[in-house]
Amino acid sequence: MPYFTSSEEWQKQSALLLQARPNTTRITTKYHIPSTSSISTKPTTTTTTDASTTTTTESKLAQQPIAYLELKTYDPISGTTLKYKTDKAAEVGRLVAAMGSLGREMAALPEVKGGKL
Repeated sequence: MPYFTSSEEWQKQSALLLQARPNTTRITTKYHIPSTSSISTKPTTTTTTDASTTTTTESKLAQQPIAYLELKTYDPISGTTLKYKTDKAAEVGRLVAAMGSLGREMAALPEVKGGKL
């Protein structure tokens, strides 16, 4: 079960698998946003020094949870699984848009030329 390093390679291999087995191959998506309570934050210590006193305060850095999108193409007949995972927001939008062309292949519809339906 390979994880691809580029979305283009995953999309190309998924399209080939869908062309070979359009009736059995399925694409699944999983979008994960971790809860803020599950994120561990590292406390930082800041020290301020005056001429006569030294005070130490601890503050937690607010971290934004890192969400990710995982795409999986699976064919149960051959047992082939293709996976791709990303946490880049711009790439998530592009991949969701590309799911339309892969969905056409999954439905065994002809390829659209020129981007028009």
